[in-house]
Amino acid sequence: MKNIFIIVLLIITNSLFAQREYYITSSDSTKLFVREFGTGEPIILLAGGPGLNAVYMKPVWENLASKYRCIVLDQRGTGKSKIAKADSIILSLNNYVADIETLRKTLNIDRIILIGHSWGGKLSMEYAGLYPQHVQKLILLDPGGLKEEFFIRFRDNLMMRLRDEDFKEIAQLDSLKKSRLKGLWPGYFYDRKRAMATKNTTDFEELIGDYPAIPYYLHPSVVASENGRIERLKNFKNTVYIIQGRQDPTGESTAFEIKEVLPQAKIYFIEKCGHMPWLENSEQVQYFFSMLNESLK
Repeated sequence: MKNIFIIVLLIITNSLFAQREYYITSSDSTKLFVREFGTGEPIILLAGGPGLNAVYMKPVWENLASKYRCIVLDQRGTGKSKIAKADSIILSLNNYVADIETLRKTLNIDRIILIGHSWGGKLSMEYAGLYPQHVQKLILLDPGGLKEEFFIRFRDNLMMRLRDEDFKEIAQLDSLKKSRLKGLWPGYFYDRKRAMATKNTTDFEELIGDYPAIPYYLHPSVVASENGRIERLKNFKNTVYIIQGRQDPTGESTAFEIKEVLPQAKIYFIEKCGHMPWLENSEQVQYFFSMLNESLK
């Protein structure tokens, strides 16, 4: 009986922590780093930023890895996916989309499930508009908006949550020519105590990586593709879920604007929750994962 228990335990442990790491080569010869966790139906996770190391989504793939094969792409310029240089050519929206298609072909999966957070949600929609035949399902976690005015709304909502101490830290980061993310961090949360607790345990150097200016190089191509993106997305008819914190600085309107373009989208709001539900308080975390697992069924 003891031996049987040990064997079962080993099987469960292997399913939770099975991991594979490898590189794929993009259409412009950029080496992209990929990690896999768990076994089962494959899902591709896309982090936000743009330009953030996917490590902050670790609780998400850890939760899902017992049932699914979680494929985590280090988007170009993040994590171990190094780039020759940071410019608007290498860091173009077309290249980010092409990287997902390269990954899909490498994995030999005809129709993929995409889970995208924030910028990763926006990128997921861009891919779905261009390759609708290769997307089985979109799960958008606190996604970025489809229109340019989203950036203004998001920035204003984020800044109004900050306190004097946060602005002082932002000014100090500016003087050092560093990313503002550490100073902005509390604005992403509903619960400031929880924000400060996670801030103290977050390695911002790892999270931001070597190319903090990625958003600035990428932004022009994102804005230029707005009209085409919306028209293409209207042709995507497969399943869409939006899971979003009610107090996310993206604003409720972002989810409803996406639903106007993708009327089949089902929206789940999480009360008393900000931009990263899996990092909020236990009640919000529990509800988030219940909705995420429900959307994957």
